[in-house]
Amino acid sequence: MFRLIFRTLWSRRKRNAWLLAELILVSILSWVIFDPVIVVTHDRMIPLGYDADRLCMVSLDMLQPSAPGYDSLSAKGEAKLDSYLHLMRLARQHPDVEQSTALIGFSYPGSQGSQSTGYKVAGDTAKNNASVYLINYLPRTNFFETYGFRPAAKGMTPTELSDHPYAPNEVVLDENTLEYYFHTDNPHGKRFWRYNEKDTTYTDIVGTVGTLKYSSEMRPLAVAFVPMDEEEARGYIPADAQILIRLKEGVSMDRFLHDFKPWMLQTLRAGNLYARDLKTYRQAIDEAEFSGSSSLYRRNLLVAVFFLINLCLGVAGTFWLQTRTRREEIGVMLSFGGTPGHIVRLLLGEGVVLTTVAVLVGCFVYLQFALSEGLSLGMNWEENLRPEYWTDFFGQHFLIVSLIVYAILLVVVSVGVYLPARHISRIQPTEALRDE
Repeated sequence: MFRLIFRTLWSRRKRNAWLLAELILVSILSWVIFDPVIVVTHDRMIPLGYDADRLCMVSLDMLQPSAPGYDSLSAKGEAKLDSYLHLMRLARQHPDVEQSTALIGFSYPGSQGSQSTGYKVAGDTAKNNASVYLINYLPRTNFFETYGFRPAAKGMTPTELSDHPYAPNEVVLDENTLEYYFHTDNPHGKRFWRYNEKDTTYTDIVGTVGTLKYSSEMRPLAVAFVPMDEEEARGYIPADAQILIRLKEGVSMDRFLHDFKPWMLQTLRAGNLYARDLKTYRQAIDEAEFSGSSSLYRRNLLVAVFFLINLCLGVAGTFWLQTRTRREEIGVMLSFGGTPGHIVRLLLGEGVVLTTVAVLVGCFVYLQFALSEGLSLGMNWEENLRPEYWTDFFGQHFLIVSLIVYAILLVVVSVGVYLPARHISRIQPTEALRDE
């Protein structure tokens, strides 16, 4: 069979040369279009590191001085914070709520905003290339267990981290960041340092949680949880202060949204603060993605789908026409005892050989570009902290995407060959040779 396939391809080499050139060009274009889409899709499928499916966010607002019921004493900083924490505790009393916490600031997992800094390991003067994204939180508000962060392999539990009596310049990392900076999973005794013109400041690592993603569209970045004091927290209320709610296991999100919102509007009031709106955490993530890089991903995805449709129509159509023009040749094969199954396998084999050679050549051509310019990083604008996914290793990355490109072309070509080949291999030899 294989000898006959190669002999047939060689006898039709002039026609097959055009098919081969077309497939080589298509394989190169497939690499250019599919690589970024594949990488971003892979990164979006990496677990977030917290249970976003059971989280909701309550937005707050404050009465204006001219509004009925406005209390000037409750508008002061300390009273305003007390009202905010009281609303947080009230939300926890709802029968469908497992936990609630204060969500203060604009920098938290999946948010539209961010703040970052650069840390150095104590005793190490080398410059670190990664920026550490800072997540502010209010201690003793059940922050870590409300989010549902996974416990780290060593150190304190999420509950202990929430209740820890933090001293100034103490932070919590995730395991990914700890491993990147200190090459260990044990946070005990680890510290950062920072130098300015006057003095050196040390930051102690008091614990860790499991690896998490700051942005849902990216691989895990360096993250540090920074405890916020009450004086600093007052400045965020109410514009950048929300209440994060974790539902009890088994509670329907749709039913909770329907039941909780009227209860919230009536019950969650304290001082001049009141609950204004409610949305799921997944909805908040989608909004952040939409305002960020998600539009670029959707555009690339639409381009990839459009290209795939045209690829199916163009390549499959070309092989469809080429196969149908071989009616007389197939008639001769049938007259000499060839079976329909044998003929279909022969024509499919020719398509597989042409596709394999074309993809090998096309991927080799693209490899020259990739060696100088690199492969797609997706939505990640900087290298990953630690190579741990196949997209981080050049060899694995190139091989897997090449196999995906090969599989797509193989399916398209096989469809373009099989359907007409199956039809014409079942006609009578006299009908196939009628025009001879």
